[in-house]
Amino acid sequence: MNVKKLILVLSILVLATLACRLFIPGTPTPEAPPTPTPVSDGPGPSETGTVDMAARLEELGGQRCQENPEFTCVSIRVPLDHFDASKSETLDVMFAVAPASGERYGMYVQAFPGGPGGEGISTGGLFWFPESILEHYDIVYFDQRGVGLSDPIACPAAYARNFLGYLHETDQAGLEGYDTPDEQQSAVEDARAFVDACVAEIGPDAEKLVYFGTDQVAEDLEAFRQAIGDEQFMLYGVSYGTAVAQTYAAAHPERLMGLVLDGTTDLTLTGEAGALSQEAAFDEVLVATLNACDLDELCAAELGGDALSVYDQLAAQVSEEPIPYEFPLPSGETISRTFTFNQLEFTTAYQMYSLSGRMLFLRALAAAREGDMVPMARLLYQQALLDPESFEYLGDPTFSDTMFYSVHCTDNSYFSGTDEERIAQTIEAGQASNGTVPRLDGSVYTGLTCTYWPSSPAEPVTVEPLVADGVPTFVLNATLDPATPFHEGQAVFENLADGYHLYVDGGRHSIFGWGYECPDTYITDFMVDGVLPDQREVVCEDWGDAVISAYQARISANASDYADPLEIFWAIDNEIQLQPEYFYGRFEEAESVACPFGGSFTFGPGEAGEAYAFENCAYTDGFILTGSGLYDYGSRLFTIDARVSGDQSGALSYTRDDNNGGISVTGEYGGETVDLEN
Repeated sequence: MNVKKLILVLSILVLATLACRLFIPGTPTPEAPPTPTPVSDGPGPSETGTVDMAARLEELGGQRCQENPEFTCVSIRVPLDHFDASKSETLDVMFAVAPASGERYGMYVQAFPGGPGGEGISTGGLFWFPESILEHYDIVYFDQRGVGLSDPIACPAAYARNFLGYLHETDQAGLEGYDTPDEQQSAVEDARAFVDACVAEIGPDAEKLVYFGTDQVAEDLEAFRQAIGDEQFMLYGVSYGTAVAQTYAAAHPERLMGLVLDGTTDLTLTGEAGALSQEAAFDEVLVATLNACDLDELCAAELGGDALSVYDQLAAQVSEEPIPYEFPLPSGETISRTFTFNQLEFTTAYQMYSLSGRMLFLRALAAAREGDMVPMARLLYQQALLDPESFEYLGDPTFSDTMFYSVHCTDNSYFSGTDEERIAQTIEAGQASNGTVPRLDGSVYTGLTCTYWPSSPAEPVTVEPLVADGVPTFVLNATLDPATPFHEGQAVFENLADGYHLYVDGGRHSIFGWGYECPDTYITDFMVDGVLPDQREVVCEDWGDAVISAYQARISANASDYADPLEIFWAIDNEIQLQPEYFYGRFEEAESVACPFGGSFTFGPGEAGEAYAFENCAYTDGFILTGSGLYDYGSRLFTIDARVSGDQSGALSYTRDDNNGGISVTGEYGGETVDLEN
């Protein structure tokens, strides 16, 4: 058996881009939040703003970032161990800066995107910041030590073997989970084998892993501040980045103009308490998602009005025996595979991060209810980063799986005592969540890996609650955040000397930068005008019913079910937008996927946006497309020009205008002229 991976990974850039691509008509306009009250001592022009950032970056040898040309990259040499001056070894940490476009107030440093293990520089961006923040603040990202451009340490081969072993693992003894002595012993042996293989792959640098914890990362930020010369700066942390931000704020509160914690983790929790907290949150979000389906007319129709039972039946079935399925390739071939319980649990959990992800999961669950596991497999391949043809683990070039484990196991202790005692307590805790209810579990078994990790603390780690006296601190939160549970952010807020709790009833993991007035306007008003909310706790009501995105019905299996070619193209358009390969695509190079009823669809970067090719592609039986398409980013037009065969033949041109939501189709079909619009 292989130890389950703690689910705390987030790539905000990818999710934000995809949320913009998804076309769902009829989205309501958010309402404005309550008017805040001005204060006199917030951010604004100060001595901090007197630094000439462009000149300072030049002095420090800054160069345009190859990974993100909007930014200037500068390398800062820092001590390997900030806490022992007798050690002389150093390493280089890379920071990326986009200087303020106007009157400078200071730096806005991003502890981003999460993980731990996520690269900040390659995934950072400017487009989600209001112009007023870009005018007055330098936006700063960084790759924390051990990641990306900052002296990376990795064991990709060992991780791939361990992860693929977990996905292939089946449990035919007892209940699902480590509930027999043999299973438990196997889990322990696998954890030790993974750590041994990883350490061997890293080589001599493995001895340095103890210096790659969050406390050292926070001091790297302080070294950067000193190199720039600012007295204070603004700091934002998201997901695991809130651990970096809180650690810095605890050590250097006098250096902060303000602090924003988005998707907040409670650092006072032990490793096992944090894992069990997260298990409960994922389970809660899944149940809320399934219940929300029953309240959505289209979703209820496809899942029989009892989505919870559909999921439980599928989980029970796959826990007893993996489900075989045939996966189609764009070449026309199919590959025989089996879908395991671990694959279902992994896919389900990763789809719980966002409202649109939950909706995509429900569509795949509806297909599975009818015996079609391919849509669920498509989600698995995207979220697990697997090659659909070979099932090879491809990995994420912007994320370090090694540092995910290393930082987590350096920062956290799981239980106490000898290795054997910690292992026994971890397994005992895991027994409470074995089986299929709770529906998403297993995070606590990360304690097995941490027991053997070379930088794991020998004694229990305790962290005092953050007070941040004198630092206005915004805790951004959501009641349906699975990765950083709501109660953890609430606990952080309650201990702050000057805290503000902005949260969504429902919601997703991280709530800043998604285009809603709340919390975005509150943060912007404080940073630009020194305005704080007139209440310590604010519910962001403009998110509406924030559990799942409005359900999008799956395309009919038969083209004859549609009244005309416009209806067919609209259904195909919708299906393309929601196809996991497209929805989660990076659009760095062309990618081909099989169409549901034969043929292939290819998409990738084009001169003006996204380019498409259809080769005998049938998204619905009886309507086969061969031709090309384009989504023009400038004009915001989605077009398809194709020959059509199947039930009838012809040549049609389809257009969706995202400026007004209109759709049209023209051409010839079935021997008749077509000119339809809506």
